[in-house]
Amino acid sequence: MPAPRLALTRTYLAPAPGTAPGGGELPGVADVGASAAVHSEETHYDTPDLALAAAGVSVRRQTGDGPRGWVLELPGRGPRHHEVRHALGRAVRTAPAALQRLTWAAARGRTLGPVLQLTADAGQRDLVDADGLVVARLTTRTVVARPLTPPDSAAQEWAEWQAEVVDGRRELLDAVGAAWEALGAEESDRTQLLRTVLDDPTEDDDDVQTPGSGGGAGALVLGQLADDVSRLLVADPLVRIDAPDAVHAMHVATRRLDSVLATFGPLFEAEPREHLRAELAALTAVLAAADDVEVLTERLLPDLDEEAAGHVAGSGTGDPAVVAELVRAELARRHAAAHAEVVTALDDERYRALVEALEAFVAVPPTTADARRSVRKVLLPIVADAHKRAKEAYRDLDPDGDDTGEALARLRLAATRARDAAELLEPARGDAAADYADAVKELLDVLGEHRGSVLARALLGELVPGAGAGAFVLGRLHGLEEVRAAVAQHDLDDAWSVASGKKLRRWMR
Repeated sequence: MPAPRLALTRTYLAPAPGTAPGGGELPGVADVGASAAVHSEETHYDTPDLALAAAGVSVRRQTGDGPRGWVLELPGRGPRHHEVRHALGRAVRTAPAALQRLTWAAARGRTLGPVLQLTADAGQRDLVDADGLVVARLTTRTVVARPLTPPDSAAQEWAEWQAEVVDGRRELLDAVGAAWEALGAEESDRTQLLRTVLDDPTEDDDDVQTPGSGGGAGALVLGQLADDVSRLLVADPLVRIDAPDAVHAMHVATRRLDSVLATFGPLFEAEPREHLRAELAALTAVLAAADDVEVLTERLLPDLDEEAAGHVAGSGTGDPAVVAELVRAELARRHAAAHAEVVTALDDERYRALVEALEAFVAVPPTTADARRSVRKVLLPIVADAHKRAKEAYRDLDPDGDDTGEALARLRLAATRARDAAELLEPARGDAAADYADAVKELLDVLGEHRGSVLARALLGELVPGAGAGAFVLGRLHGLEEVRAAVAQHDLDDAWSVASGKKLRRWMR
């Protein structure tokens, strides 16, 4: 399967049929190409209850004048979305198995069938820069969409304008969008629009109940659990295609689910709670290993680039560019191995059972009597206790600053749970809880800097035997990391002093 493509687009409902204007003066644009007519046909595939559309995901089979084949579209941040393409093939009754695998989080293994037929007649114009390179494409479409069930469904028609930029030219996309909005165009979510075409207009969304809607301490905690389960499921397909930051997002979701269950454990029955925690721990460990590789990549490569920029040829100290390639190759190897392990875990029945158990836990929570009590009586003492455990972990540190990784890991875990608990209380305690959470986050940043240095030094040490003259460069980076660790160790006391201030913790009473 081809590598995923990150597209940067915005789609607008046109105020009137006609060619989308170029937008006047646009940054980096020297000329506008002639319009080219394009006819396209798409068949959208989904589950009977439109689970993909509800998740903002699109699977479609494209034919016509444009690119032909299957396309999986996953939402990204803002106007970004990820596209995975697959050869057209001969199958039309269901989507290719590879795409169905990537949509497991939404479809839960159910077969994807055709639900919507869409045709579009479009005019496309390229925007080019002074060198004649295409920097954006503007498309004007007249779209006709017809649900495939029931067979006599009426078609709907609308006009839309779309802008897609290349090389991450966000400022150009913003400029085109501003010009179109000034003419009355309204930005549109294409997936949501198609869902509107497919949905039963008589369906009443008011009947949907949110977890813990009965109120009390349990409502606040269940709301956070439900949010993190949703974040986990959103990250699932993005992790599978190795989208940037996707592993980190899923890692944060699983870690916080465990943190909330551990910290606010008294609100839930012990057996189902601890079962979830055990399963979450196994998944989190796999995600953490992959996340560490991303941390190392972001940490080491900029330093190597700086070394290369200041290198004097013939100095006999090794070529930083050669060392950079050595480090990149090792990081790429580790990334590939870690990503393969994550995907294997996501394809395993154990993960699927975990997701089902998490959703069942939130939908029908096994709560105790404490969940029905007030936030003040139940949750505030729990948050205060979380801070107390962080304080105990801090006191266990070596006063001479010669701490083992284990001691710092205990403090990092306790501080993380204290921050998560405070963030959960922000809706009930407002800025006071937020200020405390921010202070603990600063402490965690210091601890994270120290841990990143430990990871980096371990990798650099492993590479020395095979680096030849480049060992000198690795040594310089190792020394830099030692300095960073020492600075972090020095900053730790100050960060703790701020986070443990009595005034900052008054809201816990």
